Amino acid sequence: MIGDEPSLRQRWLGNRLAELRHDTGFSLQEASRRAERSTASLSRIENGLVALPPRDVRPLLEAYNVTDTDLRETLIAVAGEVQAERRGWWVEHDDGLSPSYLDLVRLEATATRISTFEVGVLPGLLQHEGYARAAVQATSGTALSDSELDQFVSVRKQRQQILVRDEDPVAFHAVVHEALLHQRLGGSDVFTAQLEHLLECTKRPNITVQVLPLATSAHPALVGAFTVLGMSRLEFVHVELMTSDVYIEDTVGVQRYQDAFTALSDLALSPDESARLIVDKIDIAT
Repeated sequence: MIGDEPSLRQRWLGNRLAELRHDTGFSLQEASRRAERSTASLSRIENGLVALPPRDVRPLLEAYNVTDTDLRETLIAVAGEVQAERRGWWVEHDDGLSPSYLDLVRLEATATRISTFEVGVLPGLLQHEGYARAAVQATSGTALSDSELDQFVSVRKQRQQILVRDEDPVAFHAVVHEALLHQRLGGSDVFTAQLEHLLECTKRPNITVQVLPLATSAHPALVGAFTVLGMSRLEFVHVELMTSDVYIEDTVGVQRYQDAFTALSDLALSPDESARLIVDKIDIAT
């Protein structure tokens, strides 16, 4: 099953534990002796093949003499998040979703803040059903069956619940290129419904939408769209390509994207100005 593939966070935890072992100079054999765990088990943990319970992280940290309180709490918290990933609503869709898309869904579910820049299509978390169908059909590369489209829309709707849930809805900030407000994806009726839905989204206190004007000739994201996902202890950047997804997790790389998003937000119209522009586009469309 695709859902049995190790998640991004599970691999991250394994890599971090491997780095800590290497920092001590311990071989797998020495580390397994100190942690009272078999070398085979330790190897599988470091390769991200085993979901390590939070209680089992502590003995490894003790064995590696890790005293940094923040680091210890981060690793234990991430182990707990990895366990929780195996109980989410997305489990019922395991067989129909790629591992990289599952990683995105899992990260979104536990994110406290999401910042995204879009230049090709409006953000998935803000998409209306008809627009979502048109978007996936246009970008899939192959004709999708009705059942495949239904599953895609079902997953997208469930993903969007993080914006409207009663307890701690995610803080979502989108900067979208103005070109997307001219691109009538799905036809006039579908596109008008999407603009109206986008305008309604801007009224929620946890959602910020800004439009980057067409007149902006130069900006730090000319290479394309990206999303920064911030969790309580980790931050990742998601970049969607035509045939795959890339996740950036190193601190320097993530910071570069955060800086780029800040610059984009500064260049974009204010949220109020953006909302007025969306209203204008709705009037034109209708």
